[in-house]
Amino acid sequence: MKRGQFELKVDSKLENLSVIADFVATVMMQLGIEKGVYEVQTAVDEACTNIMKYAYSGKEGVIAISCELQGNDFIITIVDSGKPFDPNMIPPPDLETDLEQRRIGGLGIHLMRKLMDKVNYNVDTQKGNMLIMRKRVPRRQKS
Repeated sequence: MKRGQFELKVDSKLENLSVIADFVATVMMQLGIEKGVYEVQTAVDEACTNIMKYAYSGKEGVIAISCELQGNDFIITIVDSGKPFDPNMIPPPDLETDLEQRRIGGLGIHLMRKLMDKVNYNVDTQKGNMLIMRKRVPRRQKS
């Protein structure tokens, strides 16, 4: 683990979403980040829910989450070894069409893109699926 990097590993179970949300909030507070906590928690929740439901399809697995601050960028890396899925392959949702006629799905990924400044995905043959999200954050000034 790099200096200033925080890590959490949890079983891929929906009941661990609150553990993940608490971890994100605690890390951000420890790093002096007060704004954007809810947005980051929501994006991470969407990503981890998708991993649990689709990458692991309800089967056992582990989700590893690491957080770090680089300059004014709060970076969250989420790694899993489930079925690969590239969120960049999902087109933006049609938000103009009536609800009854819209294609189901894709709103979680849309939300992640809206809440975070950058969302990248890649597959590492050694580490697994890696989702890296960045959020530019104002930091509390030290007094």
